[in-house]
Amino acid sequence: MDRELVRCEAVWTPDVEQHLADAGEDPESWLQAAAGLLRASWNEGGRNCAVAAVAVLQYALDMGERRDPRRHRWVLHLWLAERTLALRFGDHRLSDDVHRHLAAQTQGRPADDPVAVAATYPEEPPPRHFEPPRPSHPHAVRLAEGLPPDDLVRPCLLARLAQSAAFRLESGDMSALEETGRWADAAFAGITTDHVEAGLIGCTAVHASLARFRDRPSDTQGVRSALRAGRSALRAVEHSRRHGTRPVDAEAASAHLAFSLALAAYLPLDLDREVVEEAIVQLEAFRASAPPDDSGIYAGNMPALLAARGVLTGSHADLRRADDLWAALQRDLPRDHALMPHIAAKRAAGAKLAQMLKTLPGNGTWLFKLVGPMLGPLLSGVQLPPIRMYAPPGRRGVSSPGPGPEDFAPFTGVSRSAPVDPGPRRGGDATVVWPPVPPADTGPAEPASPADLEGLPPDAAAARDALMGAGAVDPRMLALAVEQLRTALAGPLSDGQRGFFAATLVELMVQQYTFSDDPKDLERAVRCGDEQLALLPPTSARYVELLCVVEMHRHNHGMVHESEATIARAADGLAWALARLPEMSLSWLSCATLYAHALSAVSWLRREVAGTSEAVRLVELAERGLDALPDGPLHPHEPAGLRAQLRHTLADIAALVRRAHDEVLQNSEEAPAAWNPAADRVLPPRARFERARVALGGAVERRDWALATDAAGAALEALPLVVSQALHRDDRQAVLRTALLGRRYPGPPGPGRTTDLPDRLAGTSLARTACAVALAAGRTERAAALLEQGRAVLMGQDLQARTDVSDLAAAHPRTADEFTALARRMRETETPGAADGPGEAARIRQQHTVAEEWRRLLTRIRKLDGFDHFLLPPSAEQMRREAAEGPIALINIDGLRSDALVVTTGGIELVPLDVTEGRLALEARRFLTAVSVGAGLPRARRREAAETVFDILEWLWDAIAEPVLKAAGLTRPIPEGTPRGAVPRLWWSASGPLAHLPLHAAGHHRAGVLGDGRSVLDRVASSYTPSIRALRHARQAPAAGRTTGPFLAVRRPTGADGGEGASVDEVAAMARVLGGLRTVQGADATAARVLTELSSASVVHFACHGLSDAEDPSRSRLELADGPLGVLDVARGHLPHARLAVLLACHTTRADRLPDEAIHLTSAFQTAGYPQVVGALWEATDLVSVRLAERLYDSLRAYGGGLDVGDTARVVHGIVRELRARHAGSPRVWAPYVHTGR
Repeated sequence: MDRELVRCEAVWTPDVEQHLADAGEDPESWLQAAAGLLRASWNEGGRNCAVAAVAVLQYALDMGERRDPRRHRWVLHLWLAERTLALRFGDHRLSDDVHRHLAAQTQGRPADDPVAVAATYPEEPPPRHFEPPRPSHPHAVRLAEGLPPDDLVRPCLLARLAQSAAFRLESGDMSALEETGRWADAAFAGITTDHVEAGLIGCTAVHASLARFRDRPSDTQGVRSALRAGRSALRAVEHSRRHGTRPVDAEAASAHLAFSLALAAYLPLDLDREVVEEAIVQLEAFRASAPPDDSGIYAGNMPALLAARGVLTGSHADLRRADDLWAALQRDLPRDHALMPHIAAKRAAGAKLAQMLKTLPGNGTWLFKLVGPMLGPLLSGVQLPPIRMYAPPGRRGVSSPGPGPEDFAPFTGVSRSAPVDPGPRRGGDATVVWPPVPPADTGPAEPASPADLEGLPPDAAAARDALMGAGAVDPRMLALAVEQLRTALAGPLSDGQRGFFAATLVELMVQQYTFSDDPKDLERAVRCGDEQLALLPPTSARYVELLCVVEMHRHNHGMVHESEATIARAADGLAWALARLPEMSLSWLSCATLYAHALSAVSWLRREVAGTSEAVRLVELAERGLDALPDGPLHPHEPAGLRAQLRHTLADIAALVRRAHDEVLQNSEEAPAAWNPAADRVLPPRARFERARVALGGAVERRDWALATDAAGAALEALPLVVSQALHRDDRQAVLRTALLGRRYPGPPGPGRTTDLPDRLAGTSLARTACAVALAAGRTERAAALLEQGRAVLMGQDLQARTDVSDLAAAHPRTADEFTALARRMRETETPGAADGPGEAARIRQQHTVAEEWRRLLTRIRKLDGFDHFLLPPSAEQMRREAAEGPIALINIDGLRSDALVVTTGGIELVPLDVTEGRLALEARRFLTAVSVGAGLPRARRREAAETVFDILEWLWDAIAEPVLKAAGLTRPIPEGTPRGAVPRLWWSASGPLAHLPLHAAGHHRAGVLGDGRSVLDRVASSYTPSIRALRHARQAPAAGRTTGPFLAVRRPTGADGGEGASVDEVAAMARVLGGLRTVQGADATAARVLTELSSASVVHFACHGLSDAEDPSRSRLELADGPLGVLDVARGHLPHARLAVLLACHTTRADRLPDEAIHLTSAFQTAGYPQVVGALWEATDLVSVRLAERLYDSLRAYGGGLDVGDTARVVHGIVRELRARHAGSPRVWAPYVHTGR
């Protein structure tokens, strides 16, 4: 609840509290609470209640049983809650999550399953005329008929069924007339005025009633029903206006039109001037609320009403005006238009009425009786609009105006009332002024000069080249470049240079925003551009170029804040710029594309067809102009790749512009945006990645799983270049957090509190989504490959430079030597230097140079025979080979679906799991809270925590572990007396929320059922691996077996009060087994000393505190004498003698943020060279850790001295079983210990 409320800037109001208090453990209460919250949100409760309803229903879908008979109603109400946010409040922030939840309900269900129908039918676009009913129609009928009469969503479904029937009726299928009326009447009977779709349903009822009346004019009940429905629609719109924050003009237009048509149909039954006057008022209100181009609805209906009023009032002026309007329609419509015969008939009837009014005596009552029968044909027939005229879908609201000239007054010292001064300004002036839009009376621009491009600071030039080319954009280089450009702009420059430097500065500052995701950075970029514009004369050569850059990003800022005012300001500026560029030049084409985008956006917000039409015309003109340009650069200074980028930008914007135009016309189907992965290869990596990710999101929303799979693959293919090794490790991690997880949003008040999308335990990731969509597309092996490609990306990069190249050396020794030397240079450049020092820029450039050399070397090696897959994520065949020593279980928990992929030598088996991401996140939170309950707390609290741990271990077994073991063929307990070497093994590779839970300990461990063998411990020896690639790397180390040292122990006090704690006993246990143990302890246990000792140690044991950093996993650390020994400190090492690391410090194997990346101490030791690591998932009990250390080293003792570490995983497995027997009532004590690696 907190997460969703924070995300939408909602609060816990009394209404929210009241309804949530009614929601308990009973699933029936969840629906009641959600319905109450929705009702409240439609009235005084507002948006807070709608957000809470979404949260309740997502909780229900996450926690409820998959076969719960109420599940289809949870799905329908979740759809209605999201629609409430969109229609009533213009809030789309939860839309993606809701659509993802809806899509998840279709997985593994047939098309006629009520849950699948509930998840798909309300979102289906309406059928077009002359199309047959959709396949979902009969399933939707059964779904609607099965809902209780008071269900809030039932009227919505019935209205959609009525609309579907109405389309068939309008297409000539008269058998659909009764169906249209039946569904519409039932829908209208089930709503109240406050219902979020009351206006839509009222208009649908008007349409159906008038269709019935038109077919049977003697049945006056139909037209009376239309009047009631029309009035109801108007009341609903007014209610929405009072209780919502989104403009309701479109809904108001539909309601006014519907009521006007109902009044017009009723007029022949009651020849009353007030009726016709009210019909005219309503039609005028329709014209005032509707888009300017109303498809002839107003013109087609107003003449008949004017003619009727002319007859009733004796007004010849009204009759003449009616005839003029009919004449205009006949003149403007094509001769073969379907309405032409009706218009001609109506015009003839109007002329006849005018003639009668002239010739007949003026007895009103007698005249009314005479002409009354003639008004029916005049007022019926063509005035009924197509069903598509009803209220369009909710559009994003407008609020929080973004940066425009007035918003920058505090920044520039100009007051809101300052006069506009179009004259040029210079830096020496006391004030900086610029007009709301550039002045219209400027002369032609000065010619651009090549000298304008000279003198760009070196780091700025390098950063600009990176933006345009294939290299990685480095935040450190951006910071240096921005500082250099600010310094340059503060000094004397020509106008041309100032414009070029300023445009470059704005682009680089915007790029900084893409790394930070802080909209304030985008605002600062626009402010900077506006300040520089104010210092340039509008006639200077680079003024228009800078203006285009600034207005493009002002438009982006307006979109971020959903600000119509800001987008309109951007459109005005781009229109001014376009008028001053040479038509059809490359600059004109670029500006026309940007202007079309901004114009389309603001026109879409305002529902202005004229604006979207002009935007479509501009993009079509730009498309033709770009195709007509000659090959090759138009001038020597044209940046390489500029034209290709413009072509892709134009394609994207053209698709958006056309879609916006269709939506304003209310004539759109959800057409996918253009995406061409082959053509995208010429784009910079970041652009390729973002385009693929956008295509993935659109495909998931449309449930086009094949396209989604391709898009996910393209995004993951571009990811290594986006997260280039040229970047600083912190920057790579930040890029991954944004790229793989999502955008940041403000958290609760407090210093430095922000929350990521998703939060620490729940949410999406690109790798998991890629796997899920591939499985939805039926591509199991592709799913496994994508999951591998997108997990442990940073670790995979680190392992590349540490890989075994013996095969390469045997075939190509010189290339292998080059690889080894370059890998050493790569590690050296990653060593931190003095940030911001005089050599920082050179060091950054060196790191980029080495990274580019590394990329080229890998490309060259992959062209060699037999090395085409060198250092790439494993293929399906390679995965199967890695399963030779035991199955590998890849667990993928995603919001779309949850599955295990069990890899064996025989193939990759798909195991669907009945687990939701939200349920898993909740259980992970409960589990981490329970295992943190220590011995110092009251016994009742410890007993309660133990029960929670038991419950979750049992749930893990039932939901995940047992299905996996069954697929792996591990269906029976390990027989008593089985030799240790014969115990079967299995590797778990989990991520996301599951990375926090002990899969190796899943099972039923309570005293009464312990002998049943329903646990992982009783079936198999478990190991963990961040990825199959990491497992393959661990197996490249020298064959496991006997090692005679050196052996190293690192000891620091671990007692809660600062005392020695159990660290002394742990090291003593190791010393009893190993002769020649080197111990680094006390003040000598510094980070530098330990790193030095590690370089020669084969086995290391750490007896000290370890911490997992929730905010920044790369700062997880072991606490030593002089400070922390961090993840990166260890991972940078190269430890060729390493065989086994034992880390019994607390939670050394847990990653809070970026759990897909496995950034923790265990993975750091793996990266540094340790093929096996024994660690703990949470804080271990001291005495139990001592016991484990004693048994571990005693069991690994080798004949003749030293240790035989080859069977470490089975040894740990056996010890944990012993600990379980000794501490049967306390699973938090025996369950944290895990083995990772080979």
